[in-house]
Amino acid sequence: MKHVQSRLAILGILCVFSLACLFLARYIRQYTGRNVYTFLHWDIFLAWVPVFCVLLIELVYWGKWTSHRIRVLIMSLLGLIWLAFYPNSAYLITDMLHPFVHYKPAAGIRFTHDIEFWHHLLVFVSAAWIGLTLGIYSLYILHSLVARSFGWITGWSFAIVVLALSSVGIYIGRFVRWNSWDLLTKPGIRIQELYHMLFDPVRLYHLSSFSLLIFGITILSYGCVYCFTIIRK
Repeated sequence: MKHVQSRLAILGILCVFSLACLFLARYIRQYTGRNVYTFLHWDIFLAWVPVFCVLLIELVYWGKWTSHRIRVLIMSLLGLIWLAFYPNSAYLITDMLHPFVHYKPAAGIRFTHDIEFWHHLLVFVSAAWIGLTLGIYSLYILHSLVARSFGWITGWSFAIVVLALSSVGIYIGRFVRWNSWDLLTKPGIRIQELYHMLFDPVRLYHLSSFSLLIFGITILSYGCVYCFTIIRK
């Protein structure tokens, strides 16, 4: 019961922060009279999808309503969906570029001195924090299940590989503009594009540099939260 209450409390807090971020974006639209940042609704929804998937995985993992083989099959399918959508969580970090694109300073005013700019920036700092936290939360749950089933080393290996793949996925989403469902709807085209990207030295350097930066941010954030959680236990 305590475990369920903890889950509900964390999800409730994240839900409140997500709604607050969307309301702040709405305030900016009303204040400026410009239809900006409506895409945040979709981006934040996609950031929540991995959480929904991992909660279903956890439910199946602990459930006894069917055979072990069927549960493994269901968890494997949900795990693939989770992995495909997982980059959408930390992807919100890259949305922080939008204030610098959409904010329009008044004539003669430095943007850093304009309170409106800070409202714009706060929306995306909040969104980045929400996305990073949702990603950490869903990975922590799955990491715990993998470690419980296969051991501590396998659990951490799983987490590191997921964060590395996610970093590449975030690059692809931001710069190549793929969607998670493209893996199903356009697999041939996407494999060709990925092949050309990996064998183009310029594009590969750009991909590697950006992905390493995102990986550094996510692994440090995840490691800090993981250590704090372990200490509390």
